[in-house]
Amino acid sequence: MKLVIAATPKVAIPTIKELSKSHHITLVTQPDRQAGRGKQLRSSEIAQIFPDTLKPEDESELQKILQRSDLLITIGYGRILSNETLQVPRFGGINLHFSLLPRWRGAAPVQRAIEAGDKKTGVTVFQMDQGMDTGPIWRQIEYAIPPGASSSDLFDSLSLLGVDAVKASLFDIESSAKPLPQQGQPSIAKKINKVESVIDWRKSADEIWRKVLAFGANPGVYSTIRGARIKILEVRPIANIELNLPPGSLT
Repeated sequence: MKLVIAATPKVAIPTIKELSKSHHITLVTQPDRQAGRGKQLRSSEIAQIFPDTLKPEDESELQKILQRSDLLITIGYGRILSNETLQVPRFGGINLHFSLLPRWRGAAPVQRAIEAGDKKTGVTVFQMDQGMDTGPIWRQIEYAIPPGASSSDLFDSLSLLGVDAVKASLFDIESSAKPLPQQGQPSIAKKINKVESVIDWRKSADEIWRKVLAFGANPGVYSTIRGARIKILEVRPIANIELNLPPGSLT
């Protein structure tokens, strides 16, 4: 099949490399954006690794790229696409999502799963529609979240798991199978607000630990000591310690 893969983060790399072995692939990513304190233009992680990646500025440009393609695959592309765009490829578009839909629809499924203390997650490949991660499912693969896994750890594991889910979905699509409707109560993995990254020391040790695991890599977790802002890189909950100190104190 002629595939167009629209992706921005490096979590898409294993799938891109695997599919390129047996399919004709065109890569698409977001245009360069200003980033960092100097506000210099920076390419996406995918564009940095694959120099020939196209960077359409809008959907009309993307639609031109999709002409005569068989399928669009999105992996963290970061743009909601119109139905008009999704109808251009012969088989429409599918998305590789890093949760067990309908749990954790939205922008930050991996981080929200860790923050909530979920014991399992997984990957879902679904047929894209006009909703936010609401389309029918081609394939799902479950994954037990290891104790103490950070969002970076989990992304690495799920990116590999996603390869098998996408390959199986392509087989189903070529075999004229039908995706199945999502079942269960949906939950929303809302985008992470920087305000959430400030540690509230009144929370339990487990809640603070999960926050650091979930948000430590991006956008980071912070606190203040004597008026100075500090970044928290790692914490560890310790049980059965009796200290006559208010939360957030230094010893």
